[in-house]
Amino acid sequence: MVGVPRLGRKWPGVARAAVTVAVPGLAGVLAGAGPVSAIATLGAFAVVYGETRPYRVRWRAVGIVGCVLVALAGLGAAVGSVVHSAVAAGGSAWWPMLVVLTMTVVVASCAFVVDALRLGAPGAFLMLLTLEIASSLPVAGVPVATIVGWTAIGAVAALAVAMSGAIVRPRTAERTAVAAAVAAVEAVCEENSAAHRRAAVHDLHAAWQCLHDAGLVGSEHPLVRALQSAHARCATVLHGVDHHEADPEDDLRPQVPLHRPSVRYRLARAAHPDGRSVTVVLRLLVAGPVAGGVAVAAGLGRPDWAVITAAMILHQGPDRILGSYRAAHRFVGTVLGLALLAGLSLFDVRGAALVLVCAAMMAGIEAYLVRNYGLAMVFITPLALILGALGTPADLVLVSRERLVETVIGVVVAFAVMWGVLPRAHRRILVDADDQVAGTIDRIVAADARELAELRRDLEFDLHASTAAAITAAHTEPAWTARRWAEHRRLHERGYRILAGR
Repeated sequence: MVGVPRLGRKWPGVARAAVTVAVPGLAGVLAGAGPVSAIATLGAFAVVYGETRPYRVRWRAVGIVGCVLVALAGLGAAVGSVVHSAVAAGGSAWWPMLVVLTMTVVVASCAFVVDALRLGAPGAFLMLLTLEIASSLPVAGVPVATIVGWTAIGAVAALAVAMSGAIVRPRTAERTAVAAAVAAVEAVCEENSAAHRRAAVHDLHAAWQCLHDAGLVGSEHPLVRALQSAHARCATVLHGVDHHEADPEDDLRPQVPLHRPSVRYRLARAAHPDGRSVTVVLRLLVAGPVAGGVAVAAGLGRPDWAVITAAMILHQGPDRILGSYRAAHRFVGTVLGLALLAGLSLFDVRGAALVLVCAAMMAGIEAYLVRNYGLAMVFITPLALILGALGTPADLVLVSRERLVETVIGVVVAFAVMWGVLPRAHRRILVDADDQVAGTIDRIVAADARELAELRRDLEFDLHASTAAAITAAHTEPAWTARRWAEHRRLHERGYRILAGR
C-alpha cells in the first residue's frame, strides 16, 4: 500500500512541477490578479506529461496536452456556470448531472486514446481533474474567460519549464532511461527473482522507446551501445526459461525492440469491439452516471467527486486485481488528504500562500502519481478542494464528510462495475489480442518487401498487447487462462521467430 518503487532522479521533475505553478501564480499575485492566479495550476498539469520524454518529442507532448487542458478547463467552466446559475435560480437538484455526464464522456474519450496509444501514467487522470476543478470555480464567482485565460498561462509556463534544460542537458531523459535499465539488469543478474525480471524487462523496453523517440537507435551513440549491452545480458539470463503462465518476460527477446507503430494503427486496433480499450470505455460510461446519480440522490454537494473516484479506479484497464488496489489507494489517500486539508485550514491560505500551497501539492503529485497512487491522493485531495474554492473551505467538517461519502460511493460503484459489467471481458480481450497477432502474421507472410518494416512494428506491438491481455486474464480467471496457454504460447513463439528473421 505504501511501497514506493525507485524511479531514478526524481527531484528535478518535482522541482519543475512546483516552479510551473509558482512562477505564473506569484507573478499574477504581484500584478494584482489575486487568488485567481492560482488557476494556472490547471495548465501546469501539462508539465507532468513530458517528464520521461526526450526533448526531441517533449515539446509536442506537453504542447498537445496543454491545449487539451485549456479546452477541458473551458468546457468544465462553461458547464459548471450553467449548472450554478440554474441551481441558484431555484432549478432542480438534478442539474449537477450535467457536470456528471460531461465528465463521463470526457474521461471515456480520453481513456480510450490513452489506452489505445499505450501512453501510461498519468493517463486521463489530470485531464479529468482539470475539468472537475474548473466546473466548481463558477461557484466561487470566477468567470469562464478568467478560468480559460489562467489555464492557458499555466500551459505556456509548463511548456517553457519542460524545455528549460534542452540547451544545458539535452540528453537527460535518455541518460536517465538507460541508467534505470542498466541498474535493473544488474539487479536481475545479482538476484534472478520474478520482481527483478519484470522490472528489467519494463525498464529495457521503456529505454528503447526513449532512444527511438530521440532518434538515436541505429547510431553508434554511447547510450545505444550501453543499452544494447544491458539488453544482451538480460536476454542471456532469461534465455531458455520456460514460463508456464503469462509474464512480461515473454516480450524480451535478443533483438532490439522496434519503434511503436503509427498513431493511426494503434487507434484503429483499439477500436475493435472485443478489445481492451472498448471495454474500459463501456465500464466508464456505466460507472460515471451511476456514481453521480447516487451522489445527487443522496443530496451531496459534489457528485463530480464520486464520478472521478470511480473513473480513476477503472480508467487504467480492466484488471480486477489492479483495480482493487487502486480503489484501496483512492480511499486511504483521500482520508489522509482530508487530514492534510484540515491542517492547512488552520492557516490563512490566500494570495501568495494559496499559490505556494498549490505549488507544494503539485510537487507531491509529481513525486508520487506514477509510483504510488495512494500517496499522490494525499496531495491531490487538498489541491482539488482548495483550488476549486480558491481557498480553504468555510465549513471543513461538512466538506470532509461529504467528500468522504462521495469517495465511498465511487469506490463501491467501481467495484460493482468491475465485477458486474462485462464480467468475462478478459476472455474476449485475450482472444481478440491473439487474433490480432495471427492476422498480422498472415499479412507479413503475404506482404512484399516494402511493407515489411511497418508490419514488423505492428506485429511486435500486437505481441506486447497480447501478453498484457494474458496477464489480465491470468489475474482474473487463472483456470481458463491455463487452458488457453499452450495456444497463446505457440502463437507468440511464431511471432517472435518472424521478428528474428528465422
